[in-house]
Amino acid sequence: MPVSLVALIAVSGLGACAIGNATGLSVPQRSLAEQRALLDGHIDIRRPGNAAGPVPALVMLHGCGGLRQVQEAYSDRVLEAGYAVVIVDSNGARGIGRFGAMSRVCTAQTLWGQDRAADIAAVLAELQDTPGIDGDRLALIGWSHGGWSLMEALAFSGSGDQPRGLRGHTLSLTPRVRLAIAMYPYCGFPMRTSGADIDPDIPLRAILAEQDVIAPHGACERRFERAAAAGVDLDYSVWDGQSHAFDEPNPPPDPRIRYDAEAAQRAREQVIDWLDQSFGTQPGQG
Repeated sequence: MPVSLVALIAVSGLGACAIGNATGLSVPQRSLAEQRALLDGHIDIRRPGNAAGPVPALVMLHGCGGLRQVQEAYSDRVLEAGYAVVIVDSNGARGIGRFGAMSRVCTAQTLWGQDRAADIAAVLAELQDTPGIDGDRLALIGWSHGGWSLMEALAFSGSGDQPRGLRGHTLSLTPRVRLAIAMYPYCGFPMRTSGADIDPDIPLRAILAEQDVIAPHGACERRFERAAAAGVDLDYSVWDGQSHAFDEPNPPPDPRIRYDAEAAQRAREQVIDWLDQSFGTQPGQG
């Protein structure tokens, strides 16, 4: 087969994927129960060992490449501080491995943030009656694609709209979600939210990277400005000299990503400060 024809077929396939995502035609429609079943076995719930009773929980949403060491690093610190951790493997639940993640999710051929927001609805339902978890005091944190996803979820909650992949269920985060943290979120096309529709009842915190060429901070800042103008309790900063995924201890061989151990530790401590501000001192906190 001529190389030109192979290239044309490949481009046509990518175009079809993009059109399917944009129109929603390729997005599976699931009930909340079906969404929970999809995530069954892909939600890792961890409680601090010395917790005396139900504790607030931080729900973690990985980047487009899937679960990485960064989630483990934050998990250790959050558990030490006395909070529970809920790690959601959105890629694994859909049978997406590392190659598929890099070639399809990270290129926006599948699993857009507005579709992944349905995972958050399923996790909230799961945590409502989970022993040892205070299901009415939850926080969300998302890295990159996970940050995109949680911002879309905040917008669905603010506007009362139903995520297109979630059939018969609107996504309402308040009053159970008390805090949302976006780590260098992707805010470019095809992000759905403008920022103005983000739920004003949920404080939004973010750390952006000044040298981020994967998820440039300017696109997020424009959305954050609209969110603040709409009354969202917003606090964000752009960290000088930092790249995308600066807090990933085991980064991929990508010159656009540079791990900074000092900045990573500072980011983890910032997350703990935000949790403490939202939930107050918890039994067993260090």
